[in-house]
Amino acid sequence: MSDLEQKLSSLDLGRPAAVTVGTFDGVHRGHRRLLEVLQGEAAKSGLASVAVTFEKQPRSLIDPSANVTYLATLDQRIDLLEQTGVDLVLPVQFDEGLRNQPAAEFLSMLKASADVRLLVTGPGARLGHDRLTAEELAPLADEQGVRIVQVPPVSDETGTVSSSAIRKALAAGDVKSAAQLLGRSYCIDGEVVSGDRRGRELGFPTANIAPAEQLAVPANGIYATVIDTGGERKMAATSIGVRPTFGGGHQTVEAYVLDFEGDLYGQQVRLEFVERLRGEVKFDGVEPLISQMKIDVSDTRAALSGAV
Repeated sequence: MSDLEQKLSSLDLGRPAAVTVGTFDGVHRGHRRLLEVLQGEAAKSGLASVAVTFEKQPRSLIDPSANVTYLATLDQRIDLLEQTGVDLVLPVQFDEGLRNQPAAEFLSMLKASADVRLLVTGPGARLGHDRLTAEELAPLADEQGVRIVQVPPVSDETGTVSSSAIRKALAAGDVKSAAQLLGRSYCIDGEVVSGDRRGRELGFPTANIAPAEQLAVPANGIYATVIDTGGERKMAATSIGVRPTFGGGHQTVEAYVLDFEGDLYGQQVRLEFVERLRGEVKFDGVEPLISQMKIDVSDTRAALSGAV
């Protein structure tokens, strides 16, 4: 029995259900459109709306060697899904039981475990081990009294909204396009950890942030960001990179928090990316770097005017 079947069977919804199933990585504009359809169709039929989210992408089980990254932590995904107003968000594991289940059996399991009457899918969805399309599965669904609704993609002048398009934008440092696709600024959550204190030596003490595991990190460069330290939001000039002026090394995420004096070590913070100011540059010494950092701080203030 799959984790999904076990958890659906344990529910006490008090009425039949309308369900959508996916990773919902980032809970972007396309996902939110799908969830709007789920809730609208559920309301018309008197069904409970249930969003099932895989704790990890199915690809991580299918191909363990794949370099899987996420646009949001599981906790953030659950929070964003709950904000849409669905009746229930159900995190489950994508496991071997679900991976090996044919689409027809998957549909039967939904009906038997939670009396699912409606299944809402995204564009191009393929269901089950045999990867049937919604159209191919529709006759079997009709026989079981399950209606399938497939939601078309959301598109605009930037193209089709998808998690892969957002990752591509982040890889290019284009956080503005990523925000347009997401419907919100891209954020990373992480812990402030000890660094080498080089920023402090330069007069710009930074919070060295260790992003949550497997979160996608924007391309190296300098960004105007907003840092949330548990309810308090402040402007921050954030550097992502390998510090080539000092010989390079591993990638770090370092936020210089404007108008702040204090110690953030050990705290969990959220970094909201608003604008990329420039790429990472190797300077000929410390003085040119300090001069540029002053410009970066000024540019951060300008970019974030009214945002905090």
